[in-house]
Amino acid sequence: KGELAVSRGTRRLAVVLVGIGILATGLTAALLSRYTNAALPWLDSTTTATSLIAQWMMARKILENWIVWVAVDVVYIGMFLYKSLFLTALLYAVFLVLSVTGYLRWKRSLEPAPGGIR
Repeated sequence: KGELAVSRGTRRLAVVLVGIGILATGLTAALLSRYTNAALPWLDSTTTATSLIAQWMMARKILENWIVWVAVDVVYIGMFLYKSLFLTALLYAVFLVLSVTGYLRWKRSLEPAPGGIR
């Protein structure tokens, strides 16, 4: 098998993934709220579910995974700053830069080269 090419996500896929994300967030948040002393169970659950979806999208080379990662990284940075976890926030700032770079490179790979050859 050849290398999987970068593709764009469909509207239908986005709806399905958002639905899965909402269900996963609700289930995880309910479990964290009931069985742990998590300080931010809903935020933790949202970022975890969204990260898993972004990872699934990345494995399938769906371009928009990087947009999801950018959003998650921004939320993680804020969450870690709020919790005074400054080095972890810095790590996620690096991840944010990598996500923007990944998006730009993958987007460029979708564009035909001059002369119509990829």
